[in-house]
Amino acid sequence: MKRTAMILCIAIMTAAFAGEKVKMSSVVGGEIFKNGFSAVVKTTSDMPMMPVQEPYTIYTDGEGNSRTDMKDNISIFVEENGKDMMYNFDKKTKTYTAMSMSDMDEMMGGMGSMEAPGDIEEDEMLEKVGTAVFAGVKCDKYKVIDIEEDDDDEEEMEGESFMYIDPSKKMFVGMEMKMGPYSMKMEYTDIKPGVDKSVFKPLSGYKKVEGYPMGGFGR
Repeated sequence: MKRTAMILCIAIMTAAFAGEKVKMSSVVGGEIFKNGFSAVVKTTSDMPMMPVQEPYTIYTDGEGNSRTDMKDNISIFVEENGKDMMYNFDKKTKTYTAMSMSDMDEMMGGMGSMEAPGDIEEDEMLEKVGTAVFAGVKCDKYKVIDIEEDDDDEEEMEGESFMYIDPSKKMFVGMEMKMGPYSMKMEYTDIKPGVDKSVFKPLSGYKKVEGYPMGGFGR
């Protein structure tokens, strides 16, 4: 009888917490949005045509600036003179490209504006769907709610996104994307709150070239 009562209690608690819709800012510590963070990202995926990536490091602040350090290149997203810019530095050739995000979106045929890697939106709406161990940490699992989710075809094409939050530290631990039978996970480790603004400055010792910046997006 006691065992039955305990199972019933757990079921009621699970039902109470599942489906809870909240803003990202209510489950992630405020310092992340103010001062940013750095983290090592491990990506695993079974999506077709998606190459395997070695772990890379991201830096992001509370002002939308972001940087991704990969094996062969470094990408920096930063606001300059009212424009969102992307710099891509090729370590092998010691060259770099620079392009505004609006120009890049236009070149891509308006397929959708790009997001800076590691960028976490404070007002992003989430729906709690359970708990799970992610990146070795016991996390609350949230589904990202797309407020423009009106078009069934568009929703099917984009799939679903989930975010994992360490409730004890109020820390973002990673995300998962699912598209049909395929999925991609991005696990954040070695997370350090705060970031030195100097990491967002263009790198010296590189020669500028014209071209389309490729690689290093990290998200």
